Amino acid sequence: MKVLLLVFALVAAVSAQTEPWCRCAAFVTYEHSEIMVFEAPEVTIDSCVDDAKQCKRACATELNTLSNNGDLWFMQENGLTVGQDICSYLAGHFFFWMRNHRVYGYYEVCGGAWEYAGVESQQMLCCDGGKHEHCIAKEE
Repeated sequence: MKVLLLVFALVAAVSAQTEPWCRCAAFVTYEHSEIMVFEAPEVTIDSCVDDAKQCKRACATELNTLSNNGDLWFMQENGLTVGQDICSYLAGHFFFWMRNHRVYGYYEVCGGAWEYAGVESQQMLCCDGGKHEHCIAKEE
């Protein structure tokens, strides 16, 4: 009984120390994996239990605002397209080539599983040696 009380006390102490937070990121999907290609600043939420919808909405708004609703050719204030930022990020992590992949927005509440935020790139992402390029569809 004492062990059970100790476990509950430990869980309560850890839960009390956790500040609610929400992460927003963009991923490229492969058949068996996901690659994070961008992470937005953390979003403040009120509760880890009750605010998944608040996190999802805030992330969708943030990602859509940063990318002009998923436009990979949107020119940012830094003079680079959204796609070029992603290709540069990927090249910095030794992914130099990317062909015909959509970029999807996801959110994570307080360290839980990543969930789809309803955000998708307008175009496919293609990177050639770290340079953002227009994708050319394969002829069949």
